[in-house]
Amino acid sequence: MQHTFTLSIYNGRVKIYIDGIVMVSFNQIDFKGYYAFKDDTKLYGIDIYLSGGVIIETSYKTKEVWTEVLKLMDKEL
Repeated sequence: MQHTFTLSIYNGRVKIYIDGIVMVSFNQIDFKGYYAFKDDTKLYGIDIYLSGGVIIETSYKTKEVWTEVLKLMDKEL
């Protein structure tokens, strides 16, 4: 199955869509400018660092989706 990946920034809100559904959303002002990825044996994760010590943790079951989200964030953020 082919997925579509989109990142939009509107009124300071960053939203990452997979197949038209918002999967991650955060305020651009709070974004510290970096994120980390975790390559686990069963899940692939991305940690997004925000101000105030807040970390958004996301996980993906397939490496393909994880890789595409990372590519999108590298390109757009």
